[in-house]
Amino acid sequence: MDQLSAIVRLSPQKRIGPAAAGRGIRAEEPVLVVLAAGKGTRFGTDPKCIQSVAGKPLARHTIDAFHGRGAGACVCIVGYRHEDVVAALGADNLYVLSDNPAGGTALAAYEAFCIPDLLERNPLLILTMGDRIVPPETLRRLLDAHAAPPREADLTLLTARYIPPANRGKGRIVRDGHGRVTAILEERDIEALPDPARRAALLSLAEGNCPLYAIRAAALHDRLRALTNRNAQGQFYLTDIVAALQARAADIRTLTTSPGDPEYDLLCADVTRPADLARLEAALAKACLPRPLPCDDLAALAAALAADRPPVQSVAIGRQLHGLHALAVAGEIPLDGARPLGVGIAGGRLRIAFMHPDMARFYGPAWQTPTGAGHPDGDGQMVVLVQETDDRLLHVHALNPRFRANSGAIPADAPCLFPGPDALGPHAFEAFGTRLSEYILSTLGYATDAEVEGRRRRGLPLPAPDRRVSANLRHPFTLVANALASLRTLRDGPLGQAAQDALGPDRCRGLRFIITGDLPQGGFSSSSALTVAALNALCALFNLPLATPDRVRAACQAEYGTGVRAGSLDQTTIQSGRPGQGTLVSSNPREDYRVLGVFPAPTDRFRILFPYSVERDRAAWQWSWGAYAERPGQPTLTAGEMRKMTGKAAEIAAILIGLPPDCDFFAPIRQELLDTGALSPASRAWIAGVLRAVPLRTPQTALRAQLAERRAAYALQLAEAEGLDEATAAQKAGETLESLLAGWRDPLLRRTDAAGRVVEESGVPLRATLAYLFAEVARNFHLIHHPESWIESVTLSQRGDRCADMDWTRLPTRAEMERRLDWEAGAAGPDLLARWLERHDAVPWDHNRGLDDASLEAATPPDMRFLPGGSFFRGLALLDLAEAMLKRAFGGNAVAVRVNAAGQGDYFQVHVDRERADPDEVKAFIRAAFYRRFGLSPSPEFVELHPGGGAVGLRLAEGRGLDPLASRLAPGAGSPAPA
Repeated sequence: MDQLSAIVRLSPQKRIGPAAAGRGIRAEEPVLVVLAAGKGTRFGTDPKCIQSVAGKPLARHTIDAFHGRGAGACVCIVGYRHEDVVAALGADNLYVLSDNPAGGTALAAYEAFCIPDLLERNPLLILTMGDRIVPPETLRRLLDAHAAPPREADLTLLTARYIPPANRGKGRIVRDGHGRVTAILEERDIEALPDPARRAALLSLAEGNCPLYAIRAAALHDRLRALTNRNAQGQFYLTDIVAALQARAADIRTLTTSPGDPEYDLLCADVTRPADLARLEAALAKACLPRPLPCDDLAALAAALAADRPPVQSVAIGRQLHGLHALAVAGEIPLDGARPLGVGIAGGRLRIAFMHPDMARFYGPAWQTPTGAGHPDGDGQMVVLVQETDDRLLHVHALNPRFRANSGAIPADAPCLFPGPDALGPHAFEAFGTRLSEYILSTLGYATDAEVEGRRRRGLPLPAPDRRVSANLRHPFTLVANALASLRTLRDGPLGQAAQDALGPDRCRGLRFIITGDLPQGGFSSSSALTVAALNALCALFNLPLATPDRVRAACQAEYGTGVRAGSLDQTTIQSGRPGQGTLVSSNPREDYRVLGVFPAPTDRFRILFPYSVERDRAAWQWSWGAYAERPGQPTLTAGEMRKMTGKAAEIAAILIGLPPDCDFFAPIRQELLDTGALSPASRAWIAGVLRAVPLRTPQTALRAQLAERRAAYALQLAEAEGLDEATAAQKAGETLESLLAGWRDPLLRRTDAAGRVVEESGVPLRATLAYLFAEVARNFHLIHHPESWIESVTLSQRGDRCADMDWTRLPTRAEMERRLDWEAGAAGPDLLARWLERHDAVPWDHNRGLDDASLEAATPPDMRFLPGGSFFRGLALLDLAEAMLKRAFGGNAVAVRVNAAGQGDYFQVHVDRERADPDEVKAFIRAAFYRRFGLSPSPEFVELHPGGGAVGLRLAEGRGLDPLASRLAPGAGSPAPA
């Protein structure tokens, strides 16, 4: 047994890293001491304290909260991989390198005195752990409690009231008969007590240590010097200072957090394994929920709306609100000036990289930034107003000309608007929401698939494609209705009770939604933006305090009901993204779509243009060179059926190979891709093994049989992973397996084999689809870490979205492509596309190249960046030709083409290296060689995206406050007041 002062060397030489910029030790300013020397053995190579939480290193959250309250210094005690910790936590801190990171919390705290100024100037110290997040409000309350009259305390510490068994493993707070803290006893030491009664009494204590302390430097130094490691773990406990102080009748105060406090889950979060990071991020979001603003304080509401948003977008939003008020004054839309009004606002998103990695059970990330209006007159964000009515109707007024004629109302108490308990979760909600969407659209006069087929059989005229249910599932009415229904699935706890009280069957007097905004269709998340805006408006109107992860889950669930099965990435960016930042968001719902990191995008050199091709679900089949069918029932799949198949591929593969339900394909390779942007040989070998275990091609009947064989084992996995009873697990397994096979048939696919022959094959290309997902993350992480190879990485990424393969160097010259060529005579539209492809020896893309067993079993595992095959079957031959034409005109290293998120038409991306090509010249070439040649006349010709802020919801006490609020955002653009 040793005293701490006898074994710890205090030396200024243990100071490492840069001087803390402008933050020296001053007697009058508190100093934060962060104990961050540990490793965290379950977290891979990076220490626990710098794991990413909401886009920043874990310990940095507390440092930022502390720096936000004053100019005090922060001292970090570091050990394991200290160079990385110093680099991650920043140059505005002081650092001390620990001699013994495993010696205990008291040893680490004592080493802070290697900075002599701490003892010489005796500031107040706030001590915390590097694996905890302490929010600003808790720091304020701790300091207030410590300084409360009649004099400053000797020690103030944070305790928590745990609900057993959550008190297990915690240091127990021991109090005397007067409630004074006398000691903190660690559980291991309690368990070593010989007296069973005393041991049981102490273990039953529900109040535990929540490590956060305030104490003067000199007092801490004095108490620490004499501590020993005479305890069950042989460590020096910081908690032992309590008993040492109590022996001198010190004034020890406590600040206690209890269940129900907004910060409770955050302060009590234990981070012991990677999965805990997602829970910590959710707790952080909950703790940081903004308190409701006074709904009659227009200045505060305007400030909240404009916060962290480009000024031009705030002005544009103000102009939109003015416009809505003017329509209300003119009687064109009903708006009750005396009733409360919910306002929801959300822009779109730009997906910079990772087009399709966010499939269930793969759960890759996407690199995105929120978008909004770039001009005061722009409508680049959705604005949703919602008010209660008394007519028991659900009204939706969509002011966009595309939908205005189809606004209407349905009964607000229609049973289809109220999901039952079996509709909880995106997969279960999908069937409910689809029925709801079809009911609404048929009520609005759209033709169902059955009606279209019936008219076809009878030889009657068919309704136009844009008047069919199947092509309009993401109608504003269906999106709003699904958002409303998604909130109604909240049933648990106080939040669920609040949701049922506001929106339950006995409460629905009627609602009116008014929608304006004009996000472009086609991969810019217009549907997600409307869904998120509607949710924000509803939450504001009914004071439902949903944290960001909860809103994302509700929005994702809502979009499942309109045919979108991968909206979480977009909704997270739309809800919480910041302007001009490239945020890498996890698509894993178990991680609450957490931010994995923020990386700068070199937009000064590379510019992304958005030209248009053709309408995705209505015209893409004509321009696919036979890859997609016009309607269901033909040998090839429709574009929609193809999306259903590929969207479920990773989940099917995971079940076939027995991957546990709480494990996913991306997780094992995530950290090394985040760290270096490259896959190790071991990871490449693991991927090759996974792909070999998945069928290269299989009929759906065989796939159904294989899944049926796995059903019992899958049910057991579900029971273990989710704590379900045997019957419930079996039912859930059956429902999941059935849903994976619904909505699509065996595809008929063409490819060019290794011998150059075009072969036609029927069956599910499961291995090619899964291989694409692995290749996509490998290529795009390389892009993030090596932006100098941007064009190459984007070109490689587009491989997986290819229908036709061709040698672009064999195309005509740029000048020839900008005019009509003799051999084009007599052909137009899709026929002309086919002539171009055939004349220049295009062949169907070989999605299975390099994916045969022999290639995957090679001694050197394949480099996923350069995988020759793989496909997500979302491509379009027209875009393949556009890519070839652009590379021929400007050079292979100057431009790159990529589908835009959903693929199969609509707007697509053209990445331009501004050092090698002029974006305006690229636009001119697209107009002459592409639009004019194929008879395309999009409006607008090119989408221009601009930075935007995150989504927001506000509640106005009265509808008549709308125009005054708008005037604070856009002065001078007001509308006349009502008479």
